[in-house]
Amino acid sequence: MELIRGDVGNHTGYVLDNALSPFYMSKLQNLRTSLPIDKEKKKTAAARRFLCAEDELEWIRVGLVAAIRQGLLESDEKLLCSGSGDINYHGNELIIRVLPWMRFLEYITPNGSLGPHTDALIRCKETDVWSTHTLLVFCSDCELGGETTLLPEDAKTTRLRNKKMQKAKDAAAEVRLAISRIDKSCYSQQSSADDGSNETNLAKLVRLKTTLQTIEANISTMNKEAAKPCFPVKPKCGRILFFPHECPHEGRPTVSVPKIFLRAELILKRKR
Repeated sequence: MELIRGDVGNHTGYVLDNALSPFYMSKLQNLRTSLPIDKEKKKTAAARRFLCAEDELEWIRVGLVAAIRQGLLESDEKLLCSGSGDINYHGNELIIRVLPWMRFLEYITPNGSLGPHTDALIRCKETDVWSTHTLLVFCSDCELGGETTLLPEDAKTTRLRNKKMQKAKDAAAEVRLAISRIDKSCYSQQSSADDGSNETNLAKLVRLKTTLQTIEANISTMNKEAAKPCFPVKPKCGRILFFPHECPHEGRPTVSVPKIFLRAELILKRKR
């Protein structure tokens, strides 16, 4: 069993490998194929099969809770939980609950994807507690593409920065052009009589170069922000991924298909 931690922005996601037995995964696959593909809800890039893991299907939740708890304990990992200020909890101090309503998602054709987004919290009807984390259990291997990728910022922040970046680049280009014109003007005036215009141009040149340095520094800062690392998770049968609902993430375009996973909501809450 191996737990891998991925820190992105202000959030932390976890990948848990070798936690579910081949027998468990075989039962899960048999269940999936026995469920009908939904044709009533809004059409999405992925086909969906819905289920409620209660009664005779309670084993799904029991197995997932046991795997997550054991993975946290064996790794001695402190879990970064979302909620009232991100707080570290040891695995044995956590209440771990998987909500019963789940769905299988199946990307059957290449180029299936889901853009950057965050997930909604779901209220648990059994406990009246809101879910905290998104839980995925991959049911297929994808050699290429289809990564579920945790992002360091939301799509709106990225769009605003890209817009500012373009404006800054345009401004820098205008300033460079103005500097070039003054340079040529100063050169052409070197052989003519000194009427004071050369001194004025030199003062303008200093101001423009200072402005350009400021703009370039801002562009450099924005480039560093854009280069913050993300956390791509490759689909691998039996792999568990969980992360805070408010962590921005995306489903990258599929190449190797099918990409199949079980999607559920998770509560990770400190014992009182």
